[in-house]
Amino acid sequence: MTVTDHFEIPTTTIERSSARYSITSESYSAHLTVVRATGDLELNCCSDLTHALLAASNTETVVLLDLSAVSFIYSGAASVIIDAAGRSAGRLEIFAPTRPARRILEALGAADIITDPREF
Repeated sequence: MTVTDHFEIPTTTIERSSARYSITSESYSAHLTVVRATGDLELNCCSDLTHALLAASNTETVVLLDLSAVSFIYSGAASVIIDAAGRSAGRLEIFAPTRPARRILEALGAADIITDPREF
């Protein structure tokens, strides 16, 4: 006998027709939400990124911000992430950032919010 759990994962996607980025939010449980950002996180993404991170962190859930598909990150977008991490009381973690994302976060002094998947 095989028992399979089927979960319906609530997903929210923010995409603009002319944007070169997308931001999705997936709530896996009451304790874990994953926000995925892809593409170029330029100036025009800051309000969408802020909204997604605020919505994900409204509860006592851990928020993983997946930056594994980010090709460029503007310093303003990095500041949005750093500010959200400061407000989250340790519940926001940056997961698998690409080299451009890692470099800007490190340059802004926020290397401590990056989670390295190789440590698990």
